[in-house]
Amino acid sequence: MALLTKTPVNNATEGEDDTFENAHGTVMILAWMVFASTAVLFARYGRRLRFGSNDELFGEKIWFQVHRLIACLTTVLTLLGFFFILVFAAGGWVESDEQPAFQHSVLGGIIVCCALLQAWMALFRCHPDGSFRVIFNWLHRLTGLLAFFLSVPTIFLIISQPGDTRAGMIVILSLWSVWVVLIVIVLEIIRFRIQRSAPEEVDGKDRTELYDINGPPMMNSDIKDNSDTSAWNKRILALFLLHFIVSIALAIPLISLVWQ
Repeated sequence: MALLTKTPVNNATEGEDDTFENAHGTVMILAWMVFASTAVLFARYGRRLRFGSNDELFGEKIWFQVHRLIACLTTVLTLLGFFFILVFAAGGWVESDEQPAFQHSVLGGIIVCCALLQAWMALFRCHPDGSFRVIFNWLHRLTGLLAFFLSVPTIFLIISQPGDTRAGMIVILSLWSVWVVLIVIVLEIIRFRIQRSAPEEVDGKDRTELYDINGPPMMNSDIKDNSDTSAWNKRILALFLLHFIVSIALAIPLISLVWQ
């Protein structure tokens, strides 16, 4: 997500040091292909995950601790990537006639702003029982999803520029995009099956929270467990691990192409 750039990818002038530009691409790939995607999936599908018999870690739900850690890593890496490209470009902004680099820079700027807004909202979020909590929940969710969805075309814009590694980059990012769509479909099916397998005798509060098990971030999701949902949750955990492995496996060759 190069916000600022002097030259297109793989077209640096002779003798120019593109270390900071490549470092920018590296941290942004890690931030959005690996960490951001995992954070989004955990927020939506990981609310009932347990490790052994525990569903809390240091006084907070495990899913929330994992989501917060990965989201923080995403923000830190995004800001680091912004710093790298800022240093590379010596503080200059890409010219509007340099397409698609200019489009890439605009979308990247929006993503950085979203990352900063997410961090600010998380630091000053209201109490879970506060009257404005619902507003925070939806703003947090929409801002995060906007940044994540914009990250895909932002990366595609910069890797689609002419160069020896263009074809390989497009193939890798296309495979990752297809994988994300597939795992979301599978997890949505599992979510639907969990809802259908919930016991009918749950009280009104539990029923409401059951259908909110994938609601906006940081909403309570304490619902009764049973053997069916426990089995499904193990499959969800396995899918999370698989997603992380697949994302890393695709990010590594993409990063290697960035440095060529």
